[in-house]
Order: sequence, then structure tokens, then C-alpha cells
Amino acid sequence: MDRKTKWRTFWLAALAVMAVIVLLPSLVDSENKLLKVTSKIFKGKVQLGLDLQGGVHIVYGIDLNQAVEDKAAEIKRDLQTRLDDRKIPGKVSFDKRTVGGVNVVLDNKADLSKLGDGFLSAYKGDITTRDCTNNQKANSLCVRVASDYADSIKDSALKQAIRTVRHRINERGIAEPTVIRKGDDIIVELPGLDKKETERVKSLIKRTAKLEFKIVQEYRRDRPKAGRDYREGTTYKPFPFMQTLYQFVNRDPVAKKLGISAATDGWQHDKSGEQFSDYFLRAEDRNEWKTIAEAKKLRCYNRNMSESAGKVQCKVLGSKVLKRYLTDLAKKSPKFSPDDDHEFGYEYIRVTRKGSKSFWRTHLLVRQVELAGSAVSKAQVVFNPTTNFPEVLITFNRYGGNKFESLTGRSVGRRMAIILDDKVNSAPVIQAKIGGGRSTITMGGTNSKEVYREAQDLVDVLRTGSLPAPLKEESSSFIGPLLGRDAIQKTKFSFLLGSILVLIIMIYVYRVAGMISIIALVLNLTLMMAVLALFRATLTLPGIAALVLTVGMAVDANIIIYERIREELRAGKSVRGAVDAGFSRGFAAILDGQLTTGFAGYVLMTYGSGPIKGFAVMLIIGIICTLFTATWCTRLFFEHYVGRGRKATQISI
Repeated sequence: MDRKTKWRTFWLAALAVMAVIVLLPSLVDSENKLLKVTSKIFKGKVQLGLDLQGGVHIVYGIDLNQAVEDKAAEIKRDLQTRLDDRKIPGKVSFDKRTVGGVNVVLDNKADLSKLGDGFLSAYKGDITTRDCTNNQKANSLCVRVASDYADSIKDSALKQAIRTVRHRINERGIAEPTVIRKGDDIIVELPGLDKKETERVKSLIKRTAKLEFKIVQEYRRDRPKAGRDYREGTTYKPFPFMQTLYQFVNRDPVAKKLGISAATDGWQHDKSGEQFSDYFLRAEDRNEWKTIAEAKKLRCYNRNMSESAGKVQCKVLGSKVLKRYLTDLAKKSPKFSPDDDHEFGYEYIRVTRKGSKSFWRTHLLVRQVELAGSAVSKAQVVFNPTTNFPEVLITFNRYGGNKFESLTGRSVGRRMAIILDDKVNSAPVIQAKIGGGRSTITMGGTNSKEVYREAQDLVDVLRTGSLPAPLKEESSSFIGPLLGRDAIQKTKFSFLLGSILVLIIMIYVYRVAGMISIIALVLNLTLMMAVLALFRATLTLPGIAALVLTVGMAVDANIIIYERIREELRAGKSVRGAVDAGFSRGFAAILDGQLTTGFAGYVLMTYGSGPIKGFAVMLIIGIICTLFTATWCTRLFFEHYVGRGRKATQISI
């Protein structure tokens, strides 16, 4: 055996071993010791599609009214700017009783005539006037988002949600997912995920990733300066709402029963030494007895829970306890309901000291969104140099950077709430105007690995864009193979039967050469499956059809070569000469046939979708592997077969 053949043999053996290692996660149990070593390098598995093994079927509903409300918020800000530009005293506020409703309330009734038709001309077709329902009808102009425009917003929001969900699933590397629209619902089907990964993907899908920056409304400053202060373009005004709520809650037996307490908060502006004070409510997570129907609605019910009088114990988040209490309190006494320009936000305060428990607290927020996630151009995971814990660094686009600098400039000393998915992530004090267009989001938590995973998930959803409105999981179920188990068993049987018949015929007709072609065929299929595992592709029934077709094409390529060798032997050539001539002259015919099929597969892959595209991709992979194994590998095997003795006079073909 010459040096060249030895090197070719070495590289082929190395490739075969590598292919087997890549396939190990798909072949052996995840607890296998060998797999624990190799999985550090190769983690991909051959996934079976919904048609072969089933998967999870999820139906999501979407709060389309929220998309309309977001548009109304934009209109509100613009109308307020128009009032200010015309120097007309008044205030623009939301109307909570009307979806997409906005009220323009003027200080003087006579100023209504100053608005004129031009005031709403920029919104032609977008908004329409309506009857005012407030107590200031005489000096108010009431509008709402027009019905046709609202419908177009909802349709656009639904399409955007489908694109975002599909993008998020692709970011997780899940192959062959199904994401379709059915009415106002989104249907998601994910093949072959274990329970843990399914829950993580579901959490990733429904995460709104709605990033907002809002100003926290403080109660007062202890040493207010007269008139306009060092903040850019602001005037100080005390806001006693939370003080009134604080005084009531500390005496309320209902709040005490729910574990809700009121507390004070304070902070200081470093440069001026000015002190700020505020009040807030707090509550810890608690267990509550719920009926089975309520428990299912809260998604805390499972069949193994112990029941008592038809009820089970559920863990209720402190934020939900606070929200429920404040909602009920506002119904009883309207003075405890924030006005249209303010709302409550909830932040989870993680406490690590022994003997103390983590809790949820309220923030009274200015309802207007100062900056949204659409202004973010980049998000990445970084490590805090002080704590060495992961954080998410966000970079704003040009508009967002300028807006952020302006916002912090006029809010120095105040708190700014960073809100993610309607939860206050943090509320840092603005010590100075912040330029550079960057901000960080802390994740909380004590486990570095868990915090890093959460930070990476947040980066993924921020990169794919926020959902236009919250998703709600309507139903979730695991479904069996779409083709039915009988059809799958028949498919497997036909594949095995075809392979066995090929094996028998090739060995019977071509003897030892037939055995060589079978070895090359096994290597061919191994390489094809390794490619699937390497790219974490999904094997579906059309893919199996492509595998069967590849078996036929691979054997056909060997038959072309073998028949050429036979012809050369009948012509009187030596064994070595016949083998050399058979491979060199047969290669052109093989290449022509494979390329012709490959072009057809490329067309199917380019213009096809779903099962057709899956078939085409598998076919092209098969063609590449067939050209390698049927010519290069088989030729190497023949080198070993006829090269054992340089004067070989016989060959079993």
C-alpha cells in the first residue's frame, strides 16, 4: 500500500468516526456517560417532524385592543404638542371607557373655537369625533381611533405578531416549526421538544418584550426651589395621591389580611443634595385557596394537588395581590383610583439577607411612555465589572439616543422606571443628563448561570422585536404523529425492505464488489444523517423518501462503474487496468446523472415550501454524499481489495 493510499484511508476513517460522534446524541440515551463527553462539542440531534413523532400544539390569542390603545397614546402625545404649540391652555388625556379614546379638555370654553378644523386635519381617516361622556362636555373635544383604521391596526398587529413568533422560534434553532393564523388566533406547532425545552420556548414566544421608559411620580421634594428648577424645562408640583393611599392602607383591615403594608421611600440627588420622598405599597407572594376552575385559570393546577372542599392551594404573586386589592379599592372609592395620566407599576425586590423575604412594591408612574423598545438598535449580554453578574446593555438608535438624553436632562433627581413586559425592572435615580445613547437592564437573581440564560433570552426577544400586543395561551396539547402510527410503521418497513433487497441483489450479482458497494452505501447514509444532526435539521416523511431515492442513486452509480469494469475485463485488460478504466470512464456518466437530479432538487428547494422543500434539501445532501462515497470511497476500497498483491489476476465482480 503506497503512502497516498494510507493518508486517504486515515482521513476517511477520521471522517467516519466524526460522523458517528455527531450522531451519538441522536442514537443513545441522554444519560449515557459517553454522550456526556461528546455533547460538550456536538449537541445537535436529528429531530423528527410532526408527521413522524408529533409534538406540541399551542393556540395563542392576542390582545388586539392593546395595539389600538398604543396608537391612541401616540395620538395623545401629538395632540398635546399641538395644544402647546398653539398656546391653548388645556390637557389631553385617555378615556379609559373607550378603546382608543382620547379627550382634549380645555381650561376655557372659548378656546374651542381656536382649535378649528385644522387641529385634527393631520389625522384624516385615522380618528373620528365622538360624544363626550365626562363632566366637562362644554369645553372638551373627544375623539377615538376610527373603526376602519382600528381594524387595519389589528390586522397589521396580528401579522407582525406571527412574524415575531416565527423569528423567535427560529432563533432557538427549532427546525420545521408551524406558525399560522386562524381567525384572530395564532397556531404554533413545535416538533420533538422535551417538556423542559417546550416550557422555555413557550415562555420565549409569549414574552411581549415590550420595553418602555416612564417617569416615576414622586410625592414631593423636601426642599423645593421656587419656580423653574435645575431640571430642563420643568416646574415642581407636589403630588399627594400616594400619601392619601398610604394613610388609608395602614388602617385598612382588608390590606392587613392580605399581607399588604404601606411604607415610605426616599432618595437624594447627589449634586444638589436635594431630597425626595415617596410612599409605596408592598406585598409578598402568598398561598391562597382557589377553586379548581380558578386554579386552572391561574395555571397553577395539576392533578397531584391535594384538594379540600373542592379547592386547592395556589401560589399568588405579590404583584397580583396588590393589583387585585387596588382594583377593588378603586371600585369602592374613586379617590383611590389614579387619574388618567398615572398608573401603577410593580417591581420585584429581591432580598438576600437571612431572615428577610423578597417582596413586590408599587410605583406610581406617569402613564405617558417617554421611550419605547422601537428606539433600541442593539442589545447584548455584558458582565457588570463590580458584581460580575450578567446584564443586558441596550444601545439606542439616533432618535432614541437624542430622546433619552432629553428625557434624563429634564428629569434630573427623579426616578425613571425601566419597564419590561409591564413589570418594572428597575427604577434608578437620574443623577445627571445621560448622553451616548446607552442604558443597562439588570436581571436580578443569585444564580449566575440562570441569570445569564434569562439575559440571553431577553437579548433574543429584543433582537427579534417586541410583540405589538400581549399573547395569551388559550390552549396547549401534545399531539401524536400527523400521519398516524400505522402509516409510519409501514414507511419504516418499506425502507428496511427496500434496503435489504438492494443488499441481497448487489451481493448476489456482484459478489465481493457488491459488499464494497453496501459498505459505501452505509457510509453514505451515515454521512447524510450526520449532516442533519450537525445542522439540527428535522427529518420528515418527504426526507425519508429522499433517503430511499438516494439509496437507489448510490447503488445505480456503483452499477455503472461495475459494468464498465466487467466490459474492460472482457476486453482482456488486467484487473488493475479494468478497475482504473471503470472508475475513470464511469465517473462522467455518474456526474451527469447526479447533476441533472441536483438541478431539479435546487428548483424544488427554491420555489417549493414545506414538505417539498424538505424533500429537495435532503435530496441535494444525498447527491453530494453519493458522489463522494460512490466514487472516491469505493475507489479507495478497491485499492485495498486489488492492491493486496500487485499481480492480482482475479476479482470477484
